[in-house]
Amino acid sequence: MLTLAFDTSSPVLTIAVGDEAGIINEADLWLPRGHMAKLIPTIGDLLSKSRLRIQDVEIIVIGSGPGSYTGLRIGMVMARTFAQMLKIPIIGIPSLDAIAQRNARDKSLICPVIDAKRGEVYTAFYKADDGKVSRLTEFKAIKPDELANVLLIEGYGNIVFAGDSLKLYSGIIASVLGGKADFAPEASWWPRASDLILLAKPRILAEDFDELYQLTPIYVRLSQAEEMWGKRHQG
Repeated sequence: MLTLAFDTSSPVLTIAVGDEAGIINEADLWLPRGHMAKLIPTIGDLLSKSRLRIQDVEIIVIGSGPGSYTGLRIGMVMARTFAQMLKIPIIGIPSLDAIAQRNARDKSLICPVIDAKRGEVYTAFYKADDGKVSRLTEFKAIKPDELANVLLIEGYGNIVFAGDSLKLYSGIIASVLGGKADFAPEASWWPRASDLILLAKPRILAEDFDELYQLTPIYVRLSQAEEMWGKRHQG
């Protein structure tokens, strides 16, 4: 089935189309801002280059986070709009799952670390088996030194870290874990739409689709503005 996937949770806008045979085409754009303005034109260009029309798409796959609050809202609204307009199924795949898949290494723990602001990272732990990843923990927001100490106490061996927070916190992680910390190259820090399609395949085959109006972004915690609003209106 022809699948359109995209992720707007990070500074990289990533879009892909694929089917049972594999990935047909993919586009990745560095966009720290402007996902809303570029998403639909880039989808149109990618489909045109692939000699496809939006009406040919049979499934929508969306990266559901965690990540940028604004980016996640934009992506989810557009994904649900496409699914409703085309009357086709939708699947949400966590963006951290896609990063883990991109950095899957057998006999290693994979630990995506996305900048969550306020001195924290979004993360979860994964293991790889024959190139396929499975998530071991829930998503969490945690300070990088606390994360490193948890990993040290748990006694994990080689740990693959990938994500934009490495620019800020790789030194802190390395100071705690030493040679156990394996830092992925920057090109592998971001979710890729082609990995979203790969991860969605078992659910597509099982027809395990999400309910359109129940699918929401994975935020992990409230935004700072929402927290401030809640404090002001307590009681």
